[in-house]
Amino acid sequence: MSDAHAFAPAHELCALLGKGEVSSVDLVEMYLGRIERHNGALNAVITIDAARARREAEESDRIRAESPGDVGPLHGLPITVKDSYETAGMRTSCGREDLRHNVPTRDAVAVERLRAAGAVIMGKSNMPPGNQDVQADNPLFGPTNNPWNLSKTSGGSAGGGAVATAAGLTAFDFASEIGGSTRVPSHFNGLYGHKATYRSIPLVGHISPGPGVKRWSEPDLACAGAQVRDARDLASILEATVGALDRDGGFGYTLSPPRATVLSGFRVAAWYEDEDCPVDSDVRGAMRTAIDSLREAGATVDVHPSAIPVTISESHNAFHPLLFSQLGADRSGMTPAFGAATAARIVQNPRGDALRAFRGTFLSHYAWMEADALRQEIRERWVRFFEHYDIVLMPVSPTAAPNHHGKPNDKFGREFEVDGRRRPYWDQIKWCGLANVSGGPATTVPVGRTSAGLPVGVQAMGPAGGDLTTIEFAALLGGRLAGYQRPPAFDL
Repeated sequence: MSDAHAFAPAHELCALLGKGEVSSVDLVEMYLGRIERHNGALNAVITIDAARARREAEESDRIRAESPGDVGPLHGLPITVKDSYETAGMRTSCGREDLRHNVPTRDAVAVERLRAAGAVIMGKSNMPPGNQDVQADNPLFGPTNNPWNLSKTSGGSAGGGAVATAAGLTAFDFASEIGGSTRVPSHFNGLYGHKATYRSIPLVGHISPGPGVKRWSEPDLACAGAQVRDARDLASILEATVGALDRDGGFGYTLSPPRATVLSGFRVAAWYEDEDCPVDSDVRGAMRTAIDSLREAGATVDVHPSAIPVTISESHNAFHPLLFSQLGADRSGMTPAFGAATAARIVQNPRGDALRAFRGTFLSHYAWMEADALRQEIRERWVRFFEHYDIVLMPVSPTAAPNHHGKPNDKFGREFEVDGRRRPYWDQIKWCGLANVSGGPATTVPVGRTSAGLPVGVQAMGPAGGDLTTIEFAALLGGRLAGYQRPPAFDL
């Protein structure tokens, strides 16, 4: 078949499959063909099992023909999965040298659920080693390039999946994040990206901390998510994956219905100025465009209301030690070169991110409990806040996609520019970290492009369990503004 459906929303592809207008085999062949033509320039998909994808697509078509009423919400849909999820019989490296040849014997729980819903997993998407970077680059596969400008970063850690989705190489990518790893790449590549409510989708079988006995752990702060071309695709992905683990007693987990279904019904707090993490003129412009559009649609919008319960600095004081204590569970990247570079940055800037990361990596249990106590108190503040508001509209990151970052070992020696002023590299995740601390869902919305033609988005954070609220809001706002657009160089 032609590439006519390559950029279609996932829910439209599922509808076409249901009506018999396309087959799963058709879609798999289309996406495999596009991966063959375009992945060389993008380096987004790093493991492909074409033979297995074809077999599973044939089986999907057979099941649909024989029992059309007995199929899941993603039946026959070809997707990719971030390389941090264990996939039985398919390499899962997590970008790590020590896992170069790791082929799991079982799926991560979320992958099991995607397969049970009928998804056909074609391959794995690129990422940094151990999920520990705001770009997708590693010594095994190299960097992923942004389809809007190959000299720009894809973002990370789920950068490969964002690029594959934006460039029409997959129906969607199933991802994860601990501090914006799904939302930042979605913003950089012009997608809707969603961070699910904390613990709503199990991360058993996610690396890190696995594999081995560690696979049964669920990483602190981390959440599952997805990157899509249409916000409403996210609902069926959540339908397939949300739910408690069997070991937790089999209790139910039901997402709350959306608080509103038209923009005029939403109560929105808009927040985009904080001295601890300034944003550039393009991002400020995107926020103002979104605010104007919401007001035109009749939404209630309060800009920088005093009710916002935290500052970025206060939330980051909980986020930072929790983040690096969790990332420290994976010591595979602590090479002599990394240690020397980090030590040098600590000497140069004793108050910088390098020392905070070092302290977090070797955090005492008492210090962790202190950070966790602050997190829980902040979460309670957000609960009270969301009694009066439905959405917090915020930046995703201070800028659109910056240039590729080198210095793979010198993670704390990098910088990027915000309106010509140099800022620490890790400022890129501060706005996203607010939702990781609150535990609530957050959905990115592509709202336009910069003067240089790069996508720029905003994010909608909501109350815990309010995933369908942020998704509905994102769909409605994106429908009034730019929404997803095809990268011209790959619209072939």
